[in-house]
Amino acid sequence: MDLPDGVVTFLFTDIEGSTRLWEDAPDAMMDALRLHDEKVDVAVDKHHGVSVKPRGEGDSRFVVFRGADDAVAAAAEIQRQLDSVEWSTPRPLRVRASLHTGLAELETGDYYGSAVNRAARLRAIAHGGQTVLSGATFELVQDRLPTGVTMTDMGRHRLKDLTRPEHVYQLNVVGLDQAFPPLLSLDAVPNNIPEQLTELIGREDELAEVARLLKKVRLLTILGPGGTGKTRLAIQGASDHSSEYRDGVFFVPLADISSSDAIVQMVADTLGVALSSGDDPLDQLTGYLKSRRILFVLDNFEHVTDGASIVSEILKTAPEVNVIATSRAKLNVEGETILTLGGLDTASDNPKEVLQASAARLFLNAAERSRPGIALQTEDLEPLSRILDLTGGLPLAILLAAAWIQVLSISQIAKELASSLDILQTSMSDVPDRHRSMQAVFDYTWQQLGDREKSVFSALSVFRGGFTRDAAAAVADASLLDLANLSGRSLITPSDESERHKVHELIRQYAESELEKDPERHEAVLDSHAAFFSELAHEAFALWSSADQPRMLGILEDDLENIRSAWRSHVSTGGRDGVRKISIPLFLLYEVRGWYQSGAPLFGEVLVALHPDVKDGDDVALRALVTALHAWFLSLLGQADSARLQAAVAVEELRGGKDDEALWIGLQCLSLSLAYAGDDWSEVAEEGLALGERMDGPFWKAAMKHWRAGAASNAGELDLGGRLLTEGREVLEQLDEHWYLGANLGHHGTIAARQGDFEEALELYNRSVERSREIGHLRSLQLSLTGLGVANLEIGDFHAAEAALLEDLAVAERMGLVREVLQVLIQLARVRSATGRPGEAVELLAAVIAKPMSSNQTVWETRSLKEIATEAVTELESSLDVDEFSSRNEAGTAKPYHVAVKELLDQHLV
Repeated sequence: MDLPDGVVTFLFTDIEGSTRLWEDAPDAMMDALRLHDEKVDVAVDKHHGVSVKPRGEGDSRFVVFRGADDAVAAAAEIQRQLDSVEWSTPRPLRVRASLHTGLAELETGDYYGSAVNRAARLRAIAHGGQTVLSGATFELVQDRLPTGVTMTDMGRHRLKDLTRPEHVYQLNVVGLDQAFPPLLSLDAVPNNIPEQLTELIGREDELAEVARLLKKVRLLTILGPGGTGKTRLAIQGASDHSSEYRDGVFFVPLADISSSDAIVQMVADTLGVALSSGDDPLDQLTGYLKSRRILFVLDNFEHVTDGASIVSEILKTAPEVNVIATSRAKLNVEGETILTLGGLDTASDNPKEVLQASAARLFLNAAERSRPGIALQTEDLEPLSRILDLTGGLPLAILLAAAWIQVLSISQIAKELASSLDILQTSMSDVPDRHRSMQAVFDYTWQQLGDREKSVFSALSVFRGGFTRDAAAAVADASLLDLANLSGRSLITPSDESERHKVHELIRQYAESELEKDPERHEAVLDSHAAFFSELAHEAFALWSSADQPRMLGILEDDLENIRSAWRSHVSTGGRDGVRKISIPLFLLYEVRGWYQSGAPLFGEVLVALHPDVKDGDDVALRALVTALHAWFLSLLGQADSARLQAAVAVEELRGGKDDEALWIGLQCLSLSLAYAGDDWSEVAEEGLALGERMDGPFWKAAMKHWRAGAASNAGELDLGGRLLTEGREVLEQLDEHWYLGANLGHHGTIAARQGDFEEALELYNRSVERSREIGHLRSLQLSLTGLGVANLEIGDFHAAEAALLEDLAVAERMGLVREVLQVLIQLARVRSATGRPGEAVELLAAVIAKPMSSNQTVWETRSLKEIATEAVTELESSLDVDEFSSRNEAGTAKPYHVAVKELLDQHLV
């Protein structure tokens, strides 16, 4: 049944004390849970409810109803049915339930939003056997209750979502218990937890971690830079566990005190404890707390951390007191456990998935308050994703950006934010000064730092995408102690999975602005950064001709942003040696990852910056190298003719130099452009073989045999091509190489297929796919998937053919290889034709023919893609009646190319 939308009623249930029951009698509990599910499902179906999915523990249920009447009837029926069961468990199963009516926020098969959260919070205050309703549900059903059902007004209660109190009603079923202990709302224990004007969005994982840690530690510090929402998380975490602290949960704001001497008085004032002037204040406070079970939230501790010993003394003398502290710096006392808080999830890798991110939900929630009724359009997804990316998911930054929706569109906000952080400010009167802008937040943090910390942290701002300890030492003169101190102040975050550290982007920008105030030092740090990463790239490239290619790629990918930044820095300052050291390894990373669409403009940008009128031989060679690398990307993206001319000029200039590695790479770039232009590249490959013979080690010649074999097989010399590939493969396998070995195997598979040995071809293609996947070499993978698809098609395994070709299509589309996509569409049309779907085949072929790029050929074809597709359409015409053929042909011609591809990729994902 489809999930209902609009205004609906939510029913949440769970079993009280189920964890203990599972521990005491797991077998009986297994049987009991099956019976429980059966009873609940019968009641839900009877009253037209739809089960969504469990929420939380496996014994919880989440059901939605279009009508509040049905929901109330179902809840009453569930309690009746469960009460009638003779349970085999040590204690009867007692279910607590809640009902709340509100607007459904339905997305990707699940419900989100305040109405769902309120229903869950209502359930949390009930006891086993008890069903409670919100005021909204009561108003709808009070005059038409089911027979045998009454309501009891329980008054107004603060729920643990901390927003407005809820008027709660108890649903009474004749014959069942109606007397229960007081509701477990915030009102059940003393507290001063401040009411919040908005609900907490996101942070589900962090709240779960707070819950886990509070069971085992007594001092939990929520650490994070300003604006991450530390206070909000701490308050929510404390309220969630208020029922566990019989003597209360108390929020102690420390932001406005000027010294640690005031901490004891602030805590006492919060508790309402009068301290006498004659005795030590701390002794009096600890004496009061000694026998009490209390949870404190000590908020904004960072400017009074010298008073952390006060917290230690309280915890030592009052064994049932726990503390959650929020701070931008560690308290650095015994027993402290740190929970580091970063930005919200932004899902920035894919704008289409942005609405699933908690950061997006926060932005839209705030935007709705500023401009009620705002409707998000499809064209807003990309700029929204950009906003979240620029803010790094920092909650305060998101809220400040969203407030501008009153006067700016989402696209305009993204544009303003990209140019300046000045937009991240507010004029609201009830916001603390330190939170009025991100500038104010960072100013406050900066003022807390010592001179050494300011010096190191400002230097670290030149890093992009994080850094290692070695890089920090070389570029920013940062010691291990420096990094520990900055981490303790939540300015840098160590990775849990590697030895890297990262800095939130907004904080990094602030620190960089501080560094720029000293131009001479700024330039020196940038020079150190560029020098370090050019050496790193150069050292990584030394691994390329060995089994260490995966490690090389990992090194480059981890520091990609730093390497690109260093590359541009060397270009702008004329650092020829640095540009040379980075160019080839960076090119290799972009090639193996299939980043052609971003590689072409990146290398083109650097090419433009390298002055074309240079006369120095080394400068000429450097420009020629970058020119050849740029041509590689142009060839693959459909500009083979201009790439061929560009690569030819570049290779000619490289021939006159002494850089064998650059010439070796340049010859491959020229070979590729010639191949895509439909020209013979055998002479160029022969030159590469001779050059590889002179170079250090067997790798260079063995790898170049792949190119010479390609030229041979393209000319019909299949035996020569096979022999060259076998010779090269023997060396590459000894080296345990990946890159060329994957391509070698795939190419050999193509030769076997041309010779009609499809069994051999399939084995070689599969080995190539496996080798290519090991290092993520997308181009080699894509070529071998094409071969797999065609070979399986030839032997009649149409299912395997379609599976390979659909994955092939996804990879080619991801790389932006239009010609290859068109080629795959032609092969998929063949599959459809062979499996009795000629109409679908005609549509695909018509879509190919309609695409201008189809006038080009692929490497192994002498005819254009359009000619091949047109011939196939002609052959299919007789298999359809005139009207269907015409209709299918017109539909394919009219269908945009990207639509046809998307439809097929959606099929692949399914």
